[in-house]
Amino acid sequence: MKKRLKIFNGENVQKYDYLVTKEQPLSYTAESFQKVLINLDYANIDNEYKVIQFTSTLASEGKSTFISNLSYLLGQKGKKVILLDLDLRKPKIHRVFNSTNRNGLTDYLSGKIEYKEMVRHSNEVGVDYIVAGEKTTAVVNVLEAKKLKELIAELREAYDYVLLDTPPVIAVSDALYIAKIADGVIFVVAQNVAKKTLVKEAVETLRKNEINILGTVLTQVNLKSGEYGYGFDYSYKYEDGEE
Repeated sequence: MKKRLKIFNGENVQKYDYLVTKEQPLSYTAESFQKVLINLDYANIDNEYKVIQFTSTLASEGKSTFISNLSYLLGQKGKKVILLDLDLRKPKIHRVFNSTNRNGLTDYLSGKIEYKEMVRHSNEVGVDYIVAGEKTTAVVNVLEAKKLKELIAELREAYDYVLLDTPPVIAVSDALYIAKIADGVIFVVAQNVAKKTLVKEAVETLRKNEINILGTVLTQVNLKSGEYGYGFDYSYKYEDGEE
């Protein structure tokens, strides 16, 4: 359930075996996550948002890392959380938990496994997850399936938060289909990854489809040398109602 981002020879080297909010709770990054959690609590003061979707403009903007760290903090607060990998074309949740991508969502929807075989328990208190499962070419059919809607309704009753890891908006239309079953979207923007014009296009696409944007998260921020002992790290910023 972990991922580390390092700088090696000028390139990003990703490992999905490091959870910064757990391993470095006093770091600038962990503190930024705590601020995100506080803002989410304020945005969800009436408990209207249980099924939350995470998307971005392009790939590699830090959605899976963000979700895994946020779920850990929610679990530490006594919340019961489940992560669902709905990025069926490029799934990552199994890598976040250092697990396999077998016996997942698509296998359950096709009737190959039962509910109890699909839901997995992580090493972190209160945090469960569902991997994407066997690859399929009929992604849209899966996302529009009645059985998926029924599953989300079941998870809504069983958990305090259902966090959905979904594809970027620009690449495919999957995120728009998924938004129909979510209470709201948190939009992830990585510094210096997507051009402003593309970010604006992605946000406008969500708005045109009347999708509820709960807030935005700024990731992969280059910190000033020496600040909190880091030359480069993840920073997260949550802006309620702003895109």
